[in-house]
Amino acid sequence: MRECNVAWSLMFLLLAGCGGSQGFNRAAMTEILHVDLIPDQNNQPLANQALRLSSPFRLGIFFADHNIPAGQSLRKVEWLSADRGRFLREFAPLQDEHILTDTFVLMDATLRGENIRGIRQAGARHGADMVLIVGGVAAIDRYNNRSAWLYPTMIGAYLAPGTESAALAMVTGSLWATHSEWHAPIQTVEGVSKLVGSAVLVDDTAALQEAKKQAIQSLCKRVADQLQRLK
Repeated sequence: MRECNVAWSLMFLLLAGCGGSQGFNRAAMTEILHVDLIPDQNNQPLANQALRLSSPFRLGIFFADHNIPAGQSLRKVEWLSADRGRFLREFAPLQDEHILTDTFVLMDATLRGENIRGIRQAGARHGADMVLIVGGVAAIDRYNNRSAWLYPTMIGAYLAPGTESAALAMVTGSLWATHSEWHAPIQTVEGVSKLVGSAVLVDDTAALQEAKKQAIQSLCKRVADQLQRLK
């Protein structure tokens, strides 16, 4: 009898904890990243074009850490070594085009993303001509679909595709010169992913990682376009 009660309690938690889709609070995400939603950022003119730079450049990438206010259903983007490596690989073709000489990750735990002057100075100390400041915030929307009615059968909790985990990664990138006030318009991109499966097996982390991967690819493409326009 006790095992039966435990089983039903588990089913109740599965059903109650994953209601209908709540969507994503993009306004809260952009507020954390200190950006505005601009329809077409990719076509903006480069800022301060009078301060021309000579390619090829040495590019440093700084990954900013953003605090998530308590009580919000948002998640901090963790920049793993695989993510940093993906940035380096995405920019590698620009070396063949003689736009970049080298790309490296700028590591400095004492710096915050809003301290642009400090990041530029740190980049200059490491020999960078420009720094790319990357920020990100994520959200998970986990909910049940019509197949969730099979969950009370216990076996259904493992086999029925009644749970959906949608992930959104919002990532920003801004280019700054290290020896002048030149900078390019900030780029804001999104990566979205969704996994469908049983409540027990659907992994929110896997959905988030795929969304982050898509966002990284989109951001690198936009930044590469900005760099190519400086050649």
